[in-house]
Amino acid sequence: MSSTSSRYRAGVQAFHWLTVVLVLVAYVLRKGDGYSLYSASADGLRRIHETLGALVFIVVVLRLLLRPIGNVPARRLVPQWMAAAARLVQFALYVLLIAIPATAVLGTWLEGIPVTLAGLDIAPLISPKPHGLGQLIMQIHASLGNAILWLGAVHAAAALFHHFCLRDEVFRWMIPGASMKYPSRSAEALSIRRARSGRIARLHSRRTPSKAERL
Repeated sequence: MSSTSSRYRAGVQAFHWLTVVLVLVAYVLRKGDGYSLYSASADGLRRIHETLGALVFIVVVLRLLLRPIGNVPARRLVPQWMAAAARLVQFALYVLLIAIPATAVLGTWLEGIPVTLAGLDIAPLISPKPHGLGQLIMQIHASLGNAILWLGAVHAAAALFHHFCLRDEVFRWMIPGASMKYPSRSAEALSIRRARSGRIARLHSRRTPSKAERL
């Protein structure tokens, strides 16, 4: 069962940033057209790319398995549309993180090409299909790779918006060792209102004559 705290635990943070690094490196190492990775000259690069993809899949599965027993930071009240958008983006990221490695394996096997990991080749477990079905799935794989970069950028921009504009703790939930002593905008507004009320009360007490003065 999930528990509540002020930040995600170190293990969750490690999985999060490991996923980010693996996805970025795998994206950088891919070839522009998606097919030159399967040339003989690109064997080493292809093995690294596909190994990183397999690691992404493993890390994401572990994150999902540990999610029910992990901690969930205490959330501040936000507009419903903002909370719904956050859930939608998170769901879409998980779907992409699973679909991208899955389409890579399916596409290569349908083309009759083994999955080549570091020190290990996995022969196709399904028969090659005609009519370019494998190539179509590989094109989908490449498009999903582009999509996760854009969606990840939106996710990062939202975290920065929380940090600099809403001034809440969302950004710090995933930053190892970050201090949580960060006043939210609502807390700052409350303190300002209290200070103003105090000044108004003091001014009012100075201007209002006492009973003795009125007599």
